[in-house]
Amino acid sequence: MALELIVVTPEGQAFQGPVESVVLPGTEGEFGLLAGHEVFMTALQPGTLTLVADGEPQLAAVSKGFAEIHGDEVTVMVGSCEFASDIDRTRAEVARDRALKQLEEMRGTAEGEEAYQEFQEEYSRAVARLNVTEKFKS
Repeated sequence: MALELIVVTPEGQAFQGPVESVVLPGTEGEFGLLAGHEVFMTALQPGTLTLVADGEPQLAAVSKGFAEIHGDEVTVMVGSCEFASDIDRTRAEVARDRALKQLEEMRGTAEGEEAYQEFQEEYSRAVARLNVTEKFKS
C-alpha cells in the first residue's frame, strides 16, 4: 500500500507520485509517515524531506510550510523544495555565508525582529540545502 505524496511550492508542483514512506521536518522534530497514518495537519520548518519511492530514497531541502495528512494522501505546502540532484552546493554555501553575516550584523541593531527573522530563514534554508547535498553523496 502506497502513500500519494504531493509537494507544492509557489512556483508549482515540485513532486507528485506514490511513495512507500516520507519523513518531514516538523517544528517539533522529524516525523515519518506510512500508508494508513492518522489524519492531521502540522507546521514544517526548513529541513530535509526524505521520500522512498520504488525502494529508492530521495532527498529534498524544503523551507517552512505545512503538511496535511489525510488517509493515504500527504500534501506538503512549502515555500521552496529542491531535490538533492538539483542543488548547486557552491551557491548554497554562498547563501549560507551571506545569511550568517547578515544575522551577525543584526545583533545589537534597531532594525527589528522582522529583518532578523528573514535572515534566519535564509540561513536555515541554506543549511538545509547543504545538509541534503551531504546526505545525497553518501
